[in-house]
Amino acid sequence: MASEPDPRRVYEIIRDQSPSDTVIFIGVTDPTNPVVETPEQVRDLILQAAEFIPADRLGATDDCGFSPFADDNSMSRETAFAKISARIKGAALASELLGL
Repeated sequence: MASEPDPRRVYEIIRDQSPSDTVIFIGVTDPTNPVVETPEQVRDLILQAAEFIPADRLGATDDCGFSPFADDNSMSRETAFAKISARIKGAALASELLGL
């Protein structure tokens, strides 16, 4: 969802179509963009999703993998780990605000 141009539309579809016992993981970091998201940006994406998906059914992940091919060097290891760190910190911030 980090790279989705209209996430609210997608969240509405997810809300309306997903079974009530399903955990939904949303992408909060964009592996195709070398700019590292801040924990606050990640937090805000999670909070936006929580407007549509119950917080106890919501998880955070990356939009997709960081290196789909062994010879793909478009994303450095350091950048990938920085994005993962931002995801973890941002999820913790969102969890605190959501009372989880």
